[in-house]
Amino acid sequence: MVAVVGAGHRAGIEGYLADPATLPPMADLVGEESGRGLPWKKVIGYAITVGFVGFFVLLALGGAGNAFLIRLFGAWFLINGVFAFAFAKVAGARWLSAGVGGAVAWMTSINPLLAPGWFTGYVELRSLTVNVADIGALNELLGDESRSMTDLLSAMLDVPLFRLIVVVAMTNVGSIVASFLFAAYVIPAMFGAEVGGVEDVGRLLVDGAVNGADLVRSAVGGIA
Repeated sequence: MVAVVGAGHRAGIEGYLADPATLPPMADLVGEESGRGLPWKKVIGYAITVGFVGFFVLLALGGAGNAFLIRLFGAWFLINGVFAFAFAKVAGARWLSAGVGGAVAWMTSINPLLAPGWFTGYVELRSLTVNVADIGALNELLGDESRSMTDLLSAMLDVPLFRLIVVVAMTNVGSIVASFLFAAYVIPAMFGAEVGGVEDVGRLLVDGAVNGADLVRSAVGGIA
């Protein structure tokens, strides 16, 4: 058997070969969970995600009759979707992948635990064959000093792993650009006469969610 490893791992491997009894338990080597205790990171992550979804559900209920909130949400959805989609397509994403990233960009751009590029990349990965050999291909390309930067970038984009990374990154960049433009230009231009600034938009969103919560409490109280 021939194994290729990094030089930094050599001493440890030789030590385990010389004394196999010192090997850690298999569960530690493969990363299996011990099953004890709650996975707090996952619990907190799910809780934050559910909180964001719940907030927008309440906002939709409370702002159903508020034309301003409907226009505000429509503008937020549109600008995030268009920029995330466009940047993904520029990076070479397929239509479906770019569309999925654009469709979720409105929510992921304000959720610190999510990014639209993850969704774009997941869909894109279904049509790409990414493997360890891609790393070797990239190293070989980067070691070729005879290529121009344009030729090098073009060749690297032909490597599935690199193209996937670029698609994910560019989708996220598109959403970030859209968020900046929304705060800096869209709100003053389209909603400046109705709100004083970004802080007032946040207050109105919270008010809409509170109204939605009141509607839910009233409906539950009526049923009870």
